[in-house]
Amino acid sequence: MASLMKDKVFLYTAAFSFLLAVSELFFVKTQLVYLTLLFFVTLTLPSLLLFFYREYEIEKRQGEIDASLPAALFQIASFPRKTPVEKIFESIAKSDFGPLSVEFAKALKQIQAGYSVKDALEAMQKRNSSALLNRTCSMLSKFYRSGADSSVAFKETAEDVYSLQEIVRETSASFSLQKYTLLIGGAVLVPVILALLYSASASLQQSFAEDVLEMHSDPALQQAVLFGNQAYLAIFALVASVFIARSEEKPRKAVLYFAVMLPLSLLLFNLVRGAIII
Repeated sequence: MASLMKDKVFLYTAAFSFLLAVSELFFVKTQLVYLTLLFFVTLTLPSLLLFFYREYEIEKRQGEIDASLPAALFQIASFPRKTPVEKIFESIAKSDFGPLSVEFAKALKQIQAGYSVKDALEAMQKRNSSALLNRTCSMLSKFYRSGADSSVAFKETAEDVYSLQEIVRETSASFSLQKYTLLIGGAVLVPVILALLYSASASLQQSFAEDVLEMHSDPALQQAVLFGNQAYLAIFALVASVFIARSEEKPRKAVLYFAVMLPLSLLLFNLVRGAIII
């Protein structure tokens, strides 16, 4: 039911965006290039934001599970050999491990309802995309079947996960600086600088042509330079979006980055150079 409601929200958002975009074609009076850009943004951006927000929620939940796993593994390792698996699951379910506790509570209910431990753990793996949780479920299933002492294995795994998460945090912090530099540069700094340079060069060209050469400035040349600047912004936004998405190993996010960077950079460029868009 929740999934159906989410689908309805997505369809309503897409329908509203389409109606609003079509109405802009009739009621907004501006140049064709800006009207096309506005139509594209209105039609696609709300649906894209909703889609990627859902992905963000899934990734956030996965991150919370991964962050809680080392403590949960240490807790599992503290149980003596031959401890009933139901007691282990109950302990994790009652601990403050957020979504991880919720997952173990679901698995515990399934076992109490007649599921085998193996089936309950496999169901947990299917519900989640966390590689660390999948590995933990596989280990639990293996040691449950064999009856071997798992305390050392889970303790070593927890220590390895802690070390891995520390490396990931350091790498993420370093990459975040590069990421936001590209995003802010491509969407704000570069268009503002280009707009200032364009305005200054256009003014100098007009003054030089009229005062020194006693000639009228060439509007076609100015339009060509203007188009070249905006084409450069579009290419920069595309390249930066693809680079960031590939660096994050999430190629689909390039669409979102581009859909945000391109309109914002063109809007700022034209506002700073003195154009009236709407």
